Amino acid sequence: MSDILSRSGFLDGPRNKGQIRADAWKRDERMEELAALRESRPETFDRLNSTVRMSLGYYENDKKNAAEHGRDVTKGDN
Repeated sequence: MSDILSRSGFLDGPRNKGQIRADAWKRDERMEELAALRESRPETFDRLNSTVRMSLGYYENDKKNAAEHGRDVTKGDN
């Protein structure tokens, strides 16, 4: 069903979900600090709540998507 909806057209044309997600992405310093913690102290990061670790994964996926769509992900408010 999701695949059908993602291919459907809208009144103003087809949706580019990747571009919409890229446009909505905002840098979050807390998530950047979590990513740094994962790299510098993985044993501490592994003890964090699974929801926090999942949130970082979603954030990093959105950040990657934003970069692929031409956003500068190294700065705060763009």
